[in-house]
Amino acid sequence: MLIKYNKRPGSDAARHNEQNHLPAWATRFMREEDGTVTILAFFIAVTFLIMGGIAIDAMRHEMERSSLQATLDGAVLTAASAKNKSEARSAIEDYVTKHGKIDYLSPEQDGEITAMLDNASITARGQNTLETYLLKMSGVKTLSVAASSTAEVNIPKLEGILVLDLSATMKGSKLVNLQKGAREFVEFSLDGRTPGSVVLSIVPFSSSVSPPESIYNALAVDDRHDYTTCLEFKDNDYTHATLTSGSSSLSSGIPASQMVYTSLSGGFGADSLDLTQQSCFNEAAMRILPYSTSAAELYAKIDGLDGKVDGTYGSYLDPAVDGLGAAGDSSGNDGMNWGAALLDPTFRQVTSSMINAGTLAPLLANVPVDYDDPNTNKVIIFMSDGVNTPTTKFDLDPPKFRGTASNLYEVVSTTSKVDYAFNIKNVNDKKTGADAESVCGHPRWECVYEGDDALDSVYFLYSPITGEYYSIDSASNGEPKMYTASEFNNLSLTMPGYIETIQLDWEEAWGLMSPDYYGKITGDWSAWNDYYSEENVTVAHKNTLMQSVCSATKTEGVIVYTIGFEVNDAAERELIKCATSKSHYYHATGGSIITAFGSIAANIRNLRLSQ
Repeated sequence: MLIKYNKRPGSDAARHNEQNHLPAWATRFMREEDGTVTILAFFIAVTFLIMGGIAIDAMRHEMERSSLQATLDGAVLTAASAKNKSEARSAIEDYVTKHGKIDYLSPEQDGEITAMLDNASITARGQNTLETYLLKMSGVKTLSVAASSTAEVNIPKLEGILVLDLSATMKGSKLVNLQKGAREFVEFSLDGRTPGSVVLSIVPFSSSVSPPESIYNALAVDDRHDYTTCLEFKDNDYTHATLTSGSSSLSSGIPASQMVYTSLSGGFGADSLDLTQQSCFNEAAMRILPYSTSAAELYAKIDGLDGKVDGTYGSYLDPAVDGLGAAGDSSGNDGMNWGAALLDPTFRQVTSSMINAGTLAPLLANVPVDYDDPNTNKVIIFMSDGVNTPTTKFDLDPPKFRGTASNLYEVVSTTSKVDYAFNIKNVNDKKTGADAESVCGHPRWECVYEGDDALDSVYFLYSPITGEYYSIDSASNGEPKMYTASEFNNLSLTMPGYIETIQLDWEEAWGLMSPDYYGKITGDWSAWNDYYSEENVTVAHKNTLMQSVCSATKTEGVIVYTIGFEVNDAAERELIKCATSKSHYYHATGGSIITAFGSIAANIRNLRLSQ
């Protein structure tokens, strides 16, 4: 049997069979078509090779451009802090040389480098020629690599507040290092700046904060005594950045409260209170320095923080000789409250009053500027060496030892110089000078005075326990004398030159005596107990108040840096919370506080890369 196989169209056998039946010209055409396909495949391979070469050379070009760009970026950033054009160009060349690209740096052109006090624009350009690898096959033998970079230094104006701990634990080397660190901050902040573009205030705090009279007189205060300028704040006053609630400190309304001036122990007289326990300090070291643009003034304030009148660094000296320096407890809540207030725009009403009084320069009329001023940074640098400490105070509810009608009396009389004394039984028996003064109190002698109308005050302290009046002045001149109520009330008849008896307010009385002195003289210790334990401001409450005002001023856009100077963990936690962020907190020990202040000053300068 014969079997036939049919060939598929298009198979080799079929094509061969078909070719055998094709004419010669057709067979020749088919052979030429196979050659064309081979040439096409070659050209496709070459094309892919060229495309790969382009990718490789493009990648090399971008790597070189990126490297050149990064080098120029670093160079202009380094040069941006230069003080003049030539110094800036040298900084660029040095940087580029260190990174091996000095051959690619283009010559400086006009206008590329400008350096002014508060701003600068630094431009650097570079160019390189890169030989290609595979692109040579397409006729491209080199690629040009070019880059440029511009750094703009725009240093905004600065309103800065240094809130500095001057409590007793800051004495000695810690205070010396603080002074050096604060000087570092001032020097860096003012260096090369336009006069008036940096306004700095220094707010020392210990048991409280003492504003200068220039600020105190500009405020609406319920003035109760003339001893000090410290103010007493309510809890609500720490919930906002203004000085006190409402408009009380700025215009009308409820005035701010004046703090009682006293100390837990001490003798009689404003200068006899225990210097280490005062509720408020009069010393110049403790006073706020507001809104200064003068390096000399700021340095003098910093140098005087230790109470030394010659302005040199050193350890604590006898306050009777050279001032107090660091003393008292720690009230960081009050320090921050004043720091926030001095940056709050509402305080312009106070600065306006100070300018009118001649205590502030007219160029500061717009200080503090508005919070949203784009050309001004508002910064607080808060430094503390430990936790807040409790504060003692007289109870305000009920105010048993506040307000009017204290137990201290001032008896005013005229004093006259003794002309002579004569014996009442022998008018010709006369004495003069010291001899005459020595017998004026003798019943047989009478003194004749030269009237000079000078006033003299003597003080009597009433004891609610005995009902008698203690003569403070007689005690200081010899044996103390107790007056009965009848004797005291008849002083108008028995005291030469008597004018009047004044019952002092308690706020006036406490500035002349301590609760301890009052208790020892009168036998009544209720005032001591009231001051020591009735309305203490605890550590926890102070921390809450401090965090409240920290949050309030940060909400307004104020940048808060904090420095913990040899602090424990508890104090460090509070300082970190107060700062704008954890990176705005600095832990310092010993001399490193100088570095901390310098670093903060550097961070405040605004340096940005624009291109």
